[in-house]
Amino acid sequence: MDFADLSRPFVIAHRGGSLQVPEHTMEGYRVAVGQGSAVIEQDVSRLADGGLGVMHDGTVDRMTTSSGNVADHTSVTWKQLDIDASVTLGGGWPDGLRPPLFEEVLTEFGNRVLLCAEAKSSDAMGPMIDALERHGVRPASVLLQSFALADCRLALSRGWSVIWLGSTDVARAAAEGIGWIGPPVGRVTSAVCTAAHAAGIQVACYTVNRRHQRDAVVAAGVDAIFSDDPRYVAGDAGRRTSDLFARQTWLPGMLPDTSRGRFHPDDSSWGFDASDTVHSTLMGFLAPPDPAAFTLHLDVRVDGTCRRSGGPVLLSTDDHPYRPSSRSSPGVNGYLFTVRGDGSLDVQRVLEGVATTLASSTGGTAPARGTYVRLRITVTGAGLSFTRADTVAETLTVADTTCRPVPVVHLGSAFAGVRFRNVVFA
Repeated sequence: MDFADLSRPFVIAHRGGSLQVPEHTMEGYRVAVGQGSAVIEQDVSRLADGGLGVMHDGTVDRMTTSSGNVADHTSVTWKQLDIDASVTLGGGWPDGLRPPLFEEVLTEFGNRVLLCAEAKSSDAMGPMIDALERHGVRPASVLLQSFALADCRLALSRGWSVIWLGSTDVARAAAEGIGWIGPPVGRVTSAVCTAAHAAGIQVACYTVNRRHQRDAVVAAGVDAIFSDDPRYVAGDAGRRTSDLFARQTWLPGMLPDTSRGRFHPDDSSWGFDASDTVHSTLMGFLAPPDPAAFTLHLDVRVDGTCRRSGGPVLLSTDDHPYRPSSRSSPGVNGYLFTVRGDGSLDVQRVLEGVATTLASSTGGTAPARGTYVRLRITVTGAGLSFTRADTVAETLTVADTTCRPVPVVHLGSAFAGVRFRNVVFA
């Protein structure tokens, strides 16, 4: 397959799909390809001995147990670095992974998978092309990329297609003979895409991790999308009616609104550690069988006893990020259901990120510390109900139809450690 064979728009696994797999690792690339990603991205820098290392940052600090500049490593010391995936990603990934050399990527994936390789250092583009030609990789199966116009000119002079990253300058790109521009998602407009297409130029935008963003850039007319969560954005991941927290692995669409939380292997749950703020995470892999009417069952543990603490569940109309502590969550509409540390319940309507209380219980029986509360949330065309279904039987009923449908789930914490498990739609 070549890039010309892909239907537009197509999705590029940014850094290999770094929200699902350890970024820029051979292990991560293999998983991404196995899950159906047709295009994987590499960030390439030149090493001290002329070799080419694959890593996004200019230092190794964030991704490895070492520190220092990428450019100071040789090909030998590069392969001695330890990527601590259990820390940088979690979700059951092991430590002891090694950052790849570009040569390794070409040996395993060249001419088998479409590659989108960025010249990360200013001296990398020429050696990258040398490596591609040495491995006999077809130019039609590669898109090179750079923010530097000089790099783009070099790639074109040697017969390779290139994305001019960061640019919306269609006239300049056309004058240079550049076939792709790569603006950030915030600069994509239908006018830019229309002008580019009229000039015979395609548009690849970065970085899109939410479906509401995808829908907007697709409507504008982009030809390709860089995503850290390519399966979720492409819509290829099967939507589930229950969680898989017991597997302790990240699922497509499990994205941080404010924080991504972490898995708790001691009781096969997922949640948040105690903090002095409010957190939220999108559960994009979850979907009710019928978005118009459903019941959500879940077990919640709140490690806090005051009314201020709690475990909130937001059901929203789409996957806009909910950031309550910032007091700015435009596009977020739906309902917030919270079990408090003192055992009481709240139901709030959320419009453009602003929550208004619809119903609250006057008091409750606080659950014993370290125990789970069974909750049930029911949404119908006529209203909502929120039930505590453990040893305390209590239900809040609200007749409100302002936001429908609300099939998108966000789980959160408020001023306490909170854990979730047995999240099931019926």
